[in-house]
Amino acid sequence: MKLAESGKKTKAASSPDSKSPATVTPNESDKDTLSLEKGSNAKKFPLIKVMVFLILLLLVSGAGWLGWQQWQVQARQSDQLALVTMELNEQLKRSATVDSAIALTRRNQQEQADLFIKKINDLQLQVTAQGARIAELGSTSRSDWYLSEATYLARLASQRLQTERSTKNPIALLLQVDAILVKLDESDLLAVRSAIAEDISRLRLAGEVDVEGVILELNALSRQIDQLELIEFATKEASVSEKSEGTALVGTEEETLSQRFSNSISEFSQGLSKLIKVRQRDRPIEPILLASEEVIVRNNLRLFLQQAANAVLREEQDIYTISLGGAQEWLTTHFQMNPSSTLLQDRLAYLEKKNIVQELPNINRSIRALEAFLVVRESRIIGVLENDPVLDSEPTRP
Repeated sequence: MKLAESGKKTKAASSPDSKSPATVTPNESDKDTLSLEKGSNAKKFPLIKVMVFLILLLLVSGAGWLGWQQWQVQARQSDQLALVTMELNEQLKRSATVDSAIALTRRNQQEQADLFIKKINDLQLQVTAQGARIAELGSTSRSDWYLSEATYLARLASQRLQTERSTKNPIALLLQVDAILVKLDESDLLAVRSAIAEDISRLRLAGEVDVEGVILELNALSRQIDQLELIEFATKEASVSEKSEGTALVGTEEETLSQRFSNSISEFSQGLSKLIKVRQRDRPIEPILLASEEVIVRNNLRLFLQQAANAVLREEQDIYTISLGGAQEWLTTHFQMNPSSTLLQDRLAYLEKKNIVQELPNINRSIRALEAFLVVRESRIIGVLENDPVLDSEPTRP
């Protein structure tokens, strides 16, 4: 717009100079001037529009081109920023992966270091143990003597149990074996001590049969047989008369008075024809048997007791019971039941109920446990380092 106004002013200033020098009248000159100005204005107005349009087009094009250039720059910057961000993320991922790998490597190295330290410690223990074993190969230690003594006593306990048929001495020997193992104070001996404790419990539960006491009492009772009094056997007639008298007395109580009188007369007449003997219990009894027969009766009773004593030694329960039962029957049949005989019979009945069979448990478990411990101990002593599992195992490589 400024250019158009400047152009109009320039044309207006130059228009008087462009006219011819001919003299014209004022009206005509004014008309000509107006017509010329109108014509020039009409011609100049489309040109100004074109110029303005071109200028605007140039401005819009320049602005568009500048905007497009700026957009291109921003697009390239956005792409570059996205690329940089992607690369940064990838770098972060790679860094995290590397960190994880480094941490894993360090952890593996630490585990390997711990494993190597453990291997070294195990090797040191093995070397120390092997040194002690090698030292034991050349000399007999105090523990060897104790173990040998314990094994001997355990075997002696088993032998005494079979020969003596008694649990008293085997229990004492096994207790001595346990005391020896306590002195050794080794943890590996706990299994052996457990076996010994079980054998001792079996022996105590088996009980103790007092064989000597039973035999001594039987011998003492046998020596009292000579002091016993034999039974006096009455004659047959006396027995019959006593029986008839007893029958008459019983009958007279049940019959009437008249029958009792008649029966008494008949019994009196019959009694005169028979020999009547009266037994006096307050006087010494005269033996019916001969002296030799009396000895036989007493010796038979002694024989029963001797058979019972022999059965005790052989642990024959049936023979022992039968012998004492026969002795009681013989005593009741042939001897008077006075206080001495009654006391003897009571003791025989008491002894008859006794169990004379000694139960012998198996106590070989303690012997086997000791022998197994000795075998393991010897195998450890003669073992070599090359066969040790710690040496054979190779360390794991990372």
